Amino acid sequence: MSTQHPEDLIARHEAFLQCQATDRPLVGTWVGGYYPAEQFPRGVSGWTASALLQPQELSFGSFADDYEALYESHRACDDDFFYVGSAYWGIPWLEAILGCPVLVAEANCRAERLWQDLDKVGDLTVDLEANPWFDALLRFTQDLVELSDGRFPVCPPLLRGPGDVASTTLGGADFVTGLIDEPHKMTELLARCSAVREEVRRRLDEIIPAWHGTRAAGGYPSKVWCGRTVAYYQEDCAALLSPSLFSAFILPTARPACQATEVNFIHLHSACLYPVDILLEDHSFDVLEINIDHCGAGPAVPQLIATFQKIQRAGRPLLLWGQCTPDDWGLICQQLSPVGLSLQPMVCSPQAKWRNW
Repeated sequence: MSTQHPEDLIARHEAFLQCQATDRPLVGTWVGGYYPAEQFPRGVSGWTASALLQPQELSFGSFADDYEALYESHRACDDDFFYVGSAYWGIPWLEAILGCPVLVAEANCRAERLWQDLDKVGDLTVDLEANPWFDALLRFTQDLVELSDGRFPVCPPLLRGPGDVASTTLGGADFVTGLIDEPHKMTELLARCSAVREEVRRRLDEIIPAWHGTRAAGGYPSKVWCGRTVAYYQEDCAALLSPSLFSAFILPTARPACQATEVNFIHLHSACLYPVDILLEDHSFDVLEINIDHCGAGPAVPQLIATFQKIQRAGRPLLLWGQCTPDDWGLICQQLSPVGLSLQPMVCSPQAKWRNW
């Protein structure tokens, strides 16, 4: 966490977003594990693996010490960011709000399939006023804002994109075949999921105060912080789709959400980067964030450099998050420009050092 005052840092953040000349990348260290349960061990300690999780089981009080620990550990990192808190992101909030059962897993919680076919798409309606999962999310966020007491910014939690949610409600295979066999029903489902997602995000923004005149967004620990409204977007379902299906169904669904926010960043995995070319042509998203996946789960960093350079040549801000070796970070620093670049390395402790620019 930076020792500088927020107002003194915001110019560096805006320079990143506008790809202005700078002496080094924007650095935001993340202390902790890759998975949410690793970051919130006290909060999830009372849950039973494989058990069905109910909204009334959520108690912010059991998570409070974890948030304090994360806040304190990030204070020891003298970088360009402040700790950004959100309601426990190990819960698939949007899927739960839409009616999917939620099961506890070792590292995370997962949403289970809701439907066996598309026949009930027309019946999909959500009354947030009477929705127990939304009520739990609202209360959790309000309690987090109270805990922060102005010490750190708060933002909405990870809300997966309409494609990810639709894939969960139907199951991956039926989601893909539905796009091909019943495109009109799938378009309706995506639109309904998107409308609920935007209403949830809007309602959360209403209760989350600005922080020193700024807003923050985060999904995974990666984060964006700026003086304008900002939102996170994710569509990991891209890994199931062809570029043509992604372009025809996923991207059009995202555009209205992007128009509601001044700065939008989209999360991608290094194992699935075909959307980069599509996103560079479209301009709906301002920042491209790439998770550098675990070794063996995707290409090694040297194989990713060309894609990173392509994004920079297009004049689009690039955010890199993940756990890399010092040699990997060194290669990134050698091969990429600091202009429009944010490095957000995951480290095991505040004392762990990333290679300097």
